[in-house]
Order: sequence, then C-alpha cells, then structure tokens
Amino acid sequence: MKNFTIRIFSILLLLIIVSPGFAQTGVGKLSGKVVDAGTREALIGANIVIMNTDQGAATNVDGEYFVLNITPGTYDVRVSYVGYAPKTIKEVRIVAGITYELNVELSTDFTLPEIVVQDKKFFEEKATNTVKVIDSDQISRIPVKGVQNIASLQSGVVIQEGSGGVEGNATINIRGGRGSEVLYIVDGVPQNNLYNRGTVTQVSNAAIEQISFQVGGYEAKYGQAQSGIINVTTKSGKPNYNILADVVASSLTETFPDKYGFNEYSATISGPIIPDIPEHTIFLSAERGWYKDADRSAIDLVFPSINKKYDVLPNNAASVWRFSGKTNHRLGDFTLNFGGIYNSRLAKVFDFRLVKNSSKFFDEFTEENLSLSTKISQTVSGSTYWNLNLGYRAFDYERYNPFFKQDLYAYGDSARWANELGVTLLGNGQRTRTTDEFGVFRPYGYSTGLYQHRENDAYTADFDFTSQVENHLLELGGGLAYTLVRGYGIYPQLLISQSSSLTEEQKFANLTPFVYGYDVTGKNKIGLDYTSEDPNFPYLLQRPRNPLIAYAYIQDRFELEDIVINAGIRMDYFDVKSYQFKNPSLPFAGGLNPNGWDNEDFELKKAELKFSPRLGLGFPVTQSTVFHAQYGKFIQLPELNDMYAGPYDYEDWLSFEPQGSQNGGLNSEETTQYEVGFRQVLGSTAALNITLFYKNIRGLVNDANAQWRRTDGGQILNAYYSQNTDFGTTKGLAFSFDISRLNYLSLSAQYTYSVAEGTGSSTSSSATAVFRNNDRLAPKVIAPLNFDQRHTAVINVDFFVPQGELGFLELFNANFLFSYNSGRPYTPMDKWNLIGDNGIISQTKGYVNSQYGPSSFRVDLKIEKSFMFENFRISPYVWVENLFDADNIVAVYRSTGSPYTTGWLNTEEGKAIIANVGEGYAQDYQSYERNPANFGIPRTIRLGLKINFSTLPL
Repeated sequence: MKNFTIRIFSILLLLIIVSPGFAQTGVGKLSGKVVDAGTREALIGANIVIMNTDQGAATNVDGEYFVLNITPGTYDVRVSYVGYAPKTIKEVRIVAGITYELNVELSTDFTLPEIVVQDKKFFEEKATNTVKVIDSDQISRIPVKGVQNIASLQSGVVIQEGSGGVEGNATINIRGGRGSEVLYIVDGVPQNNLYNRGTVTQVSNAAIEQISFQVGGYEAKYGQAQSGIINVTTKSGKPNYNILADVVASSLTETFPDKYGFNEYSATISGPIIPDIPEHTIFLSAERGWYKDADRSAIDLVFPSINKKYDVLPNNAASVWRFSGKTNHRLGDFTLNFGGIYNSRLAKVFDFRLVKNSSKFFDEFTEENLSLSTKISQTVSGSTYWNLNLGYRAFDYERYNPFFKQDLYAYGDSARWANELGVTLLGNGQRTRTTDEFGVFRPYGYSTGLYQHRENDAYTADFDFTSQVENHLLELGGGLAYTLVRGYGIYPQLLISQSSSLTEEQKFANLTPFVYGYDVTGKNKIGLDYTSEDPNFPYLLQRPRNPLIAYAYIQDRFELEDIVINAGIRMDYFDVKSYQFKNPSLPFAGGLNPNGWDNEDFELKKAELKFSPRLGLGFPVTQSTVFHAQYGKFIQLPELNDMYAGPYDYEDWLSFEPQGSQNGGLNSEETTQYEVGFRQVLGSTAALNITLFYKNIRGLVNDANAQWRRTDGGQILNAYYSQNTDFGTTKGLAFSFDISRLNYLSLSAQYTYSVAEGTGSSTSSSATAVFRNNDRLAPKVIAPLNFDQRHTAVINVDFFVPQGELGFLELFNANFLFSYNSGRPYTPMDKWNLIGDNGIISQTKGYVNSQYGPSSFRVDLKIEKSFMFENFRISPYVWVENLFDADNIVAVYRSTGSPYTTGWLNTEEGKAIIANVGEGYAQDYQSYERNPANFGIPRTIRLGLKINFSTLPL
C-alpha cells in the first residue's frame, strides 16, 4: 500500500491549496416567531442567537425571524429582548434540508427559569418526504454499531442478518431497491465508489453527531441515488475540551467469555485549537478493532471424516482502523471547515470448501479508504449565503495469496510451494488437486490463485447559492466529479491453461481476468505511452478510465403557515469514457483486422444528459397534524464494473462465444417514485406516522444475450453481456409509532409492508437462464425479487433515569431492540448438488421466487450505568446481541427449503456417488451442507467501559 500512502500526503497538501473536490452539502434552517407571553403581541427586534456560533437573527415587524446555513447538529438557542427575561432553549436539533420551527414566548417576569429543554420533535413537520433522524445521544444508547446497521432500524430498510460481518459494511435494500441504489454522504462528501456503487467508508459511533435518512423524495440537490440517502454529520469541536475513551474487549472479564474475540478501542478528543479561542475548534476520533471471527454463525462446524470440530470459523480474523477529524474556523462572515476520514480493513476471503483441510490458505484482502473535504461558506447577509465544497476521495483494494502476496511469480512456482509451505503442486503453473479423497472439500494447500488490485481516485467540487426572498428559499447550484479508475486481475498460476477441460459456464465464472490502467505486471499506467502496451490488443482498452460527472439544479422551498412546496429540477451529465462496439452484430468489422481487435472496432460512448423533476408538498394543518406528498425522478449510473473492460476481457471473442463480458454502451438507470403520508401527534407524548409509497424502476442492468457474427454472412454466434434490460415495481406501507419519555420510558416502533417485484434482482441474476435456455433468452417476467421481505418490524424501548432522580439508579439506561423479519423468497428446485455443477442439472419446480424462507426474530440489549465525578463520567455497560439465542435462519436450500440439507444424498445420483467413493463422501457432504452462512448470529455478550472527561462539569 506504499502508493496509497504517497497519495494521501500528496492530496493533503493539494486539498489545502487548491483542491478540486466534491461534496453534496446539507445545511438546515431555523425559523419562528417571538411574542409577548401575556399579550401575544409580536416583539420587534428580539435577538436570536445560536450559542457557540456566529449565527443569529433579529425579528421583523411581525416578530418573525429565520437563520440559514446551519450545520446539522444539536444547539442551544438564546432569545432576548429589552425589558423581558431572556430564554435559552436547549437541545434544538437542526437537520439538513429541513426547517426547524421554534416559536418563543418571552415574559417580563424575571423570576421565571431562563433555561428550557426543548422536547425532541416526533417528526420534522416541514419535511415534504420521509426523513428520519438519529442523533449522537440515541446512537450511544442503542445496541447497534455501524451506519448501515443503524439505518436498518428505520422503516422501509431491509438488511440480512450478519451481512458485512462485524468489521465490514452491510448491504441494505431500501423500499425494494437494489443494494447499489443507496447514496452515502459523510460531511457533505459522497462515499460510494463508482466501480460497484458500494462504500467501504466507516465512521466510529463515537464520532457521529447525527444521521439523517431519506428514503425517497429528496431535493434536487441530491443525485446518484435511486432508493435512499444516508447523510452522516460527524461531530465538531466545542468551546470546552472533551475526551472520551470507550473499550469493548473480550479480555475485560472471564465471567462472560467471548469466544468470537470482539475487541474495539476508541477515543475522541475535541475542543478549541487554541485555549479560550472558541472560533477555531477541532475534533479527532480514532478506533481500532480486532476480531477473531468476523462472520459469527449460530452453528458449529463438524467434520466427522477427520474427527474435527470448530465452534468458531477458523482463520477468519479481521482488523480495522477508523480515523476521522474536523476543524472549524469562524472568520467573520466566512466559515472554513476541514475534514478527513481514513479507514483500513484487513480480512480473509472465507471459502467454506477450504475449511476442512486448507483454511490457512484463505485469500486475504486489504481495503483502504480516504476522504478529505474543505468547505468555505460566506454569509452575505441574513438572507443570503453561498457554500463552496472541495474534497478528495481515494479507494484501494487488493486481494492476494496470504503467503506470497504481491510476489506473483511465486503463485505457480512448484519449488517454492514445496520448500516454503510443504505443498505439492501438479507442476509449475498448476494447482494442487482440486479435492481431497472424498471429492467434497479442497485438499491441503489449495489456493484460488487469484490476485486483484483496484484503485479509485475521485476529485470533485460543488457550489451552491441560497437566498431567502420573502417566503421563498431559493437555491441553485452545481458540481463536477472526476474519477480515475484502475483495475487489475490475474491468475498467476496460469489456470487458463486448464480451460480446455472446463465448461463454457465455468470459464465465464472463473477464468476471465481484467486489466485497465495497469500494465501486465500490475504497475500503474499514468500517461498514454503506448510503447509498453500489448500490440495484440487495442491500446484504448488499456488506459485508466476517467469518468466525468457534472450536475446543476435549481429549487424553491416555499413555506407558509399551512403549506410547504418544495419544487426543483436537476440536470445530470454522465460521460463515463467507456468504449462500445461500433457495430455490435459485426464487432470485428470496424477496423483493419477482420479477424481480431483493433482500436477502430470501438468508439467512445456518447455522454448522457438527463433531467429529473422533483416536487414535494407538505400540509402542516397544525403543529400536530401534517400531510405530505411527493413525486420525483431519480437517476444514477450503473456499476462501472459492468461497463469497463480491459483487453483480456475480449480475448474470448477471438476463439469462442463470449460469456459475461462488460458492456461499455450501458445507459443510466431511472426510478420514478410517488409517496403520500400522514403524521399526527397524539396528546403530548405520542405520534403516529403512516406513509404509502410506489416506485417504478427502468433500465436496470442484467445479463442478456446478443447475436453476432465474426464475418459478414458468417455463422450466427451468441454473446452474453450486461444490458439495460430489467425493470421492476415496488410498493408498500410504512408505519411508525413513537412515545416520548414517559416515566423514564420511551418507545419507537417501525413496521413496513412492502412488495418488491421485477425481472431481476442483480446485475447477473439472469445468467443461468441465458446459459440454459435453448433460445438463449432470459424470460422477462415480473416475480418477487430476492430481497422481497414482505414484513419488517423494529421496536426500540429505552429506559433512562436522568441525573438527580431515583437515587442510585440515576443515569441508568437499559435499551431493548426487538426486530422481526419475514422470510425471503427462493425458486424451488427438484434437486441440488452443491459440488460440481452448482445445480446446473437441476430443474425448477415452481415460479421464480415463489417460495419463502422462514421468518426471524431477535432481541438485543444494552445496559449502561454512569457514575459522575464533576468533570468525569465513568460508564460500564453490557451489550448483548441475540439475547434469547434464537436460531435464526437467513438462507435455505432451494431443493428442500431447509438450511441443513439439500436432499442430494437421497437422490439416485447421490447414492451412486456414495457407492463409488464411500461413506466419507456422505459425511463430508453433510458437513458441507451445514453452511454457517445459512444461519444468523449466536448470542454474544460483551462488556464495555466508557470514560468521559470535560473541562466543564458534565
């Protein structure tokens, strides 16, 4: 990772000076009215100040005020007027893109208390779409870690238990959308990498100030998200110094031993950069995690054929680093913020077929992610401001053999394998035997022989200008994003030499390498020096890819007492710099070589220009009753790994029918969404929220067949590659019920009923149908999608005793999390053999995804007790996942509907193998059927300790 480290220091300097960067910033607004508590008359010229900032306002002739450009977070607001007792309202929560209405009554009675604690709002009454906010206080109490796992507690979000492991990022589906349709933003900087539209960015819970979730209907400023936006705001420094340390470790006690080895150590420090100068503050966070078993499972692994048993997954350790930092500088009318996030991850590529004999040979992978941001803001007047956001993001991924790592020549060196590892290869450039004597598990020394390396560097920038004109909040803005993408993959053991013995489908699945932006040795190609490029393939396919994205938008938020109209339009420009065939039906006809590739066979894909109208309506009938409705179009690029191909990806076209090729001609995907909702406060302690939604998705990517010829009039051949062929619809009802703190108890209940249907669940879900059908076509029929989880429910119950109440129980907190998920669908098969053809010979017994697996239910718990010592707070806690040790099933075999057996051993084919190989085959096959991935997590008990120090009393 030496190159990655060099890039970090280079960009740090560049960012501070002139950095071309990117951000989709989010700020909030505060507005309201100040009146006399007795006469209800407007107070003209009352002062409103947001404490510890330079922001504030004065009321107009109607007693009204507004404050713009507020960074999301929780603030204290002080209101004063000559001759009246001042009032400080604490815990006012500002949310990005939302107006917080704060009406204040002032009295001439100076004996009344000055400080008032503002009750948290049940919902954002000025929102025209579904917005859910969780702040740092709530995050610290719930028995959940990680942004994606916190997001799964919201209505409309589906997550598979155990997804991502304890150290990775889980995949979530929002309102029936694919996992790649969620945009992650941290401090204004999008964190998705364009290669697969996922994110590896991780922020420690202790560093998060606020997370806002939008599940559709978002403003025109947001793009590249068809399903939802998760917007994370990290903490900023305060005028006082604060230090927090948090330890969760298996070694804290032997009373509750944690065999899974979960260990996390985190620390934060914040305060003024220079003592007593609150205009310049800093916040720093660091977290280190070690995990003995990164993918916990409720079942043990048993291998009777060798009399071996594992109660945790062997050689499945992982480790992470998570850093974040932010500095804030108030310079008169200007504010300047610098931020950075860095995280790294080292983990194993778990392969169940290696566990019995060869777990020490699991591939390893490393991920590194860096995100830097700069925000410059000027308040031109009380009603006008602008923001310039600069940033940089780098991603580096590497997968390798754990012993030889980047020494690619050693991967197929039989002498080195024998001398250093005691492993006998079949010969130079060859692996070991593919299975042991029973034909199920891999033999000792088996390795995938794969090396991969990917890099993304994103340079992006945006600007927005906002002005309040009477009741209109007008905003316009735009931005650019330039990304450099490189990919490299190779089988150094020369597995391709064995391709003659493999089926066409196996070649597609296992043998295709990819190279672009690197030479054959894996070194970066920075320029366009063709002298080192392979003359047998088109030069242009070997270049690094540099997609350019630009956007512009304009929106108007019109607010009256009884209506909010949020209207806008967004323009997206996509120039992905991908190469497509000039003539897909005669791909060799464009150049000088009629039997092979040259540059003239390809052309650059034309850039796309897309427009997305957005309209949101809010009807706050009263402060207790709100209706809302929204309509919008949402557009995003497909995953670039389905578009970018290196020269070796096209090697198949020269000799046989290509399978699984990328398609540089893919277009953007589009979603149209409708939503209506009703929110009602019930009394003073409860609220109800009901939302109906409908989505129509077009142009999704999946594998499809295309016919072509090598020569004009020649034999018709088939090619299988990515195309914009899929579509789908999702609809549902989201319900939430909240009770604020009542006798120390609060409750939040979420329920979602949704139906997610379409023609394909992923970019490759049609592959089997394309391979097997005689007409080479994948039928385009509407069926439940793989993540069609009809019923999802989450209930969070929190018991908290404030300081100074209930004696010894003061500052005691118990948080229960109840979660229920109905089963996911699968396509029933007549039989299923896990070894060999992976079910290719099987036949379906019903409609696509016509059967559903079992439901799951889980209870998590976190109990914490704090002890106060003026400037210190010490908080021991216990964190329990799966409190009742429920045996939750997350996947089943399609031939039986059971997670334990495929039924293969009872078929005539299975019995014949047992008769030929022996009972060892049956024992190993049954061991292989007990796949840990089919089961949820076991009960896990962890003990932790938090220590908090502040220069002011806590």
